[in-house]
Amino acid sequence: MSEGPTKQHAMIMWIIWFAYLQSMLAIQFFIGGGIPSGDNIAEPMPLGLWVAAICPALIAITLRWSLMHKLRQPAQQLPALIVGLALSELPLFISLFLVGSDYPQNQIVILMIAFFSGLQYAPIYATPGMSPEA
Repeated sequence: MSEGPTKQHAMIMWIIWFAYLQSMLAIQFFIGGGIPSGDNIAEPMPLGLWVAAICPALIAITLRWSLMHKLRQPAQQLPALIVGLALSELPLFISLFLVGSDYPQNQIVILMIAFFSGLQYAPIYATPGMSPEA
C-alpha cells in the first residue's frame, strides 16, 4: 500500500463520509418519522439522557482533532474515519430510541449535534495535495 493518500483512497473516504451524513438524515426521516415538531413535556429531560447523547459526539470530536491529523497512511485513516463517524451517528440513535417523542425539541438539538459531529470528518486530511495538519 502506498505511503500517503492517493486519489482513489480519498474518493473512497469522501464517499463513505457522504454516505454516513446522508444516512443520518435518512434514519431521522424513516425511523424517526421526519423532523420532530411540537413542544417538550413540562418535565425536563433526565441528565443521564443528555450525557448518553452528548458523550459519543464529544469522543468523536476529540478523536477528530487530536488523532486524525497525525494519521498519514490510508490504512490508519479509514478505520479512524469509520469509528469517528459511527460515534457521531450514535447520538441520533440515542435520541430516537431513548429520548423518544416526549422531547421533540431536544431531539432536534441532538440531531444537529450528531450531524455537525459527522460533518467535521470531511476527509480533507486524506486528499492528495491537502496538508494533513489540522
